[in-house]
Amino acid sequence: MEEKLTGLVLSKTDYGENDKIIKIFTLEKGTVSASLKGVKKAGAKLKFASEPFCFAEFLISERAGRRTVTGASLNDSFYPVREDVTKFFAAGAVLEFVRRFAKEDITSPELFFSAIEALKNIAYGGVSPRRALCAFLISALKIIGYALNTDECFVCGNEIKSRVFFDAFSGGFLCENCFNGEGREINHATYVALKKIEEKEETTEEENLFALRLLDFYVKTKAEEKINSLQELLKL
Repeated sequence: MEEKLTGLVLSKTDYGENDKIIKIFTLEKGTVSASLKGVKKAGAKLKFASEPFCFAEFLISERAGRRTVTGASLNDSFYPVREDVTKFFAAGAVLEFVRRFAKEDITSPELFFSAIEALKNIAYGGVSPRRALCAFLISALKIIGYALNTDECFVCGNEIKSRVFFDAFSGGFLCENCFNGEGREINHATYVALKKIEEKEETTEEENLFALRLLDFYVKTKAEEKINSLQELLKL
């Protein structure tokens, strides 16, 4: 059986002397793994299709439960992310998030298009790569069921004007009157930065860093996952 799948290469692994196995996040079938035969040889026509960030239409054959890429038509390689270290780690964090949370053979068109949009914004957009990553993470967390609630106090529903507390297990922010010891106090500027990003308002690089640190903490605490590329980005 042979089929066409639109997908984004998340990772690659060497297999044997000349082959690779790639993990592809596809629009039609979620995350799938497939081999590329002879792709490590000099002049291999499908070498481009074995690289992370490759966004392409893949022709894939399946036999005895094993998938093999037999052809690929490139849509985008997001090449500028390889020329700038900030873009590289921001884009890497997008792939890593998808790799950790997208399920094998379960479709998620919303997450797929969110990832592609984020990579375009990081590679070519006029916004900061950190800002583009923040926007992706906020959107992606909502898609996988871990939405943040920045609109108001999670308990009383009132606007949070001064001290703010964050409960990572509920994803909610609380005012000082509703804080009961669960969670921790965060910088009010971090809360404001997250609200600005959600509402598509302009942010400074300092605000983007505030937001990224909180998102990193939330992913590690709520989802018990560590996004290594995000860790590297925060060190820059």
